[in-house]
Amino acid sequence: MPCFIILVFLLIRCFIFTSSSCQSDRNQDHRPRVSCVGQGLTAVPQGIHTDTQVLVLTGNQFTSLSWSMYSGFTELHELDLSHNNISTLQPPGPVLEKLSVLRLSGNMLTGLGGLVFRCAPSLMEIYLDRNQIRSLQNDTFSDLPRLEVIDLSQNKLPVLPPRLLERVSSSGLKTFDLENNSVSLMPDGFFSSKPELPYVYLTHNPWLCSCAVGYLHSFLNDQEHNIYMHEGLYNIIPAADSVLCSGPPHLLRRPIIELEESDFCPPDPPHPSDADCSTGRCQTPTCSIPPNHGPPLKSIGSLRPGPTSGINSGYFISTPTSLYLPT
Repeated sequence: MPCFIILVFLLIRCFIFTSSSCQSDRNQDHRPRVSCVGQGLTAVPQGIHTDTQVLVLTGNQFTSLSWSMYSGFTELHELDLSHNNISTLQPPGPVLEKLSVLRLSGNMLTGLGGLVFRCAPSLMEIYLDRNQIRSLQNDTFSDLPRLEVIDLSQNKLPVLPPRLLERVSSSGLKTFDLENNSVSLMPDGFFSSKPELPYVYLTHNPWLCSCAVGYLHSFLNDQEHNIYMHEGLYNIIPAADSVLCSGPPHLLRRPIIELEESDFCPPDPPHPSDADCSTGRCQTPTCSIPPNHGPPLKSIGSLRPGPTSGINSGYFISTPTSLYLPT
């Protein structure tokens, strides 16, 4: 009997420790929330109610997102795994039908393949900011019909898959955040499938203002009212004129929206072969007779046949012209 009492006591202490390491409350939407922050966790603690709708696991030691780890939370609406060490998303597992908000900010993700979020088909908001993401696939965000927010800010993306937004099946996408990446070229037609996104963030990218910037230039002029940038942690401000050229040097830090087409894509200069020599009077210095074709030339008057014959003796000069003959 004493052993049984001791065992029960130890189990109670274990439960109290597990529960006391996390805080339970409700979020601003009055959803049941459990927060287990900064505890060095590598797995979800035991003792958390399965009807929890918001699970906050920030500042721990998770190294991957395992969908099966959360399958017991049948009411889970929001999962916050920000500021862990997550570098991989594990292969598809159990479907989290009600998960709507996924926060993976400040982790160690370097790339995302296709359909990586299909285990959460109800996702509306995906936060991937402050990772090390360098690559995406066209269908990274496919099969998410309710998606509204894609936050890719503060990553290392050098290029965008040209059909990334086209493959987003949601017609309600509202936010596309690309601020502070390494993108220099916007693919032609990138926003054509989502022409009226209310919140687009493009500042702090090294945009190259060559002829290829024409599409971005047109988009900024057409959607000026939908271009923003972050100011501080919580504020946003209009920023169409803050999307700047990083090159070439003569356009450095010029607002793209203020450029004329001739600034970033000047017409080609005439090619020497376009000079008109058909009349015998050359229009450019490069249309002269090639070298090594005889002795030096000099200008004389026009010539007409004379009575004698021979190479130089059967002609006499009349009115001056620009005909050229050997001396």
